[in-house]
Amino acid sequence: MRILLLEDEESIRGFVRINLKRNDMEVIEAETGEAALALAASEGQIDIALLDVMLPTISGFEVCEQLRALYPRMGIIMLTAKSQEEDKIHGLELGADDYVQKPFSPGELIARIKSLYRRMKPGLPEPAVQAAPERGQLADHGVAAELGASNHYKESENVLSLSGLNGSQSMQPPAQTPIPYMNVHQELVVLPFRLSVAERKLWKQHKEIILTPTEWTLVRLLMERVGESVSRDHILTEVWGRYYVGDLKVVDVNIRRIRQKIEKNPSDPAFIETVWGYGYRWKRGNDE
Repeated sequence: MRILLLEDEESIRGFVRINLKRNDMEVIEAETGEAALALAASEGQIDIALLDVMLPTISGFEVCEQLRALYPRMGIIMLTAKSQEEDKIHGLELGADDYVQKPFSPGELIARIKSLYRRMKPGLPEPAVQAAPERGQLADHGVAAELGASNHYKESENVLSLSGLNGSQSMQPPAQTPIPYMNVHQELVVLPFRLSVAERKLWKQHKEIILTPTEWTLVRLLMERVGESVSRDHILTEVWGRYYVGDLKVVDVNIRRIRQKIEKNPSDPAFIETVWGYGYRWKRGNDE
């Protein structure tokens, strides 16, 4: 795993560097936002960026926004001061996947990094304490088997994938196909959306919707449970992990970002509706 570490204080950067390397992570260090952006462009694939907020020149927020625009599938974790609640929300709104409050323990930081990396690489095994996969947490190579046993949807061999049609045809599922259903390419289909577990991509009709790793995982969770109300607590556990210590607002901010990408009118959503006082639900039977 390759980590871009942006932190201007040498003592903190050294502390983080040592603990990342102890966990077999390659660390690429930057003291300024400008240096971090340059390294992201020159160092090849970076899996996760750790960004301090308070920096001498351009802020961690600006770096986050630019990295997210340039590398939509990069994982991003903000390092924020404990008392600055607005930093957390602002970073999430700009595209960060998570945040860690200062001061933090090495164990907490490593756990957050590994949790985010598992969301980016769904085929990775869970740690020993989470060896039994939670409902909805599917490994790439085991999708068909688990889906076949699921009550939520079944694989339909007589449904053709929309991929490769270049927008020339519009294929509707057979009348008896369960919603959602899996097409022959193991794409989860809830019209007008297709979600590929193998490619970690989402399409609306024939247009790809670019999602962050966290947004993609959240969309999959709701699409798997079309018509069901899913609580914020359950979303937090399924997406961020059962040992996540943070604010429920992280769920709301990510839902808001997803709506901006998939809805014609995010303030009047056609697909993801709010269940007031509880959580969210992917609406059934709305193909726009």
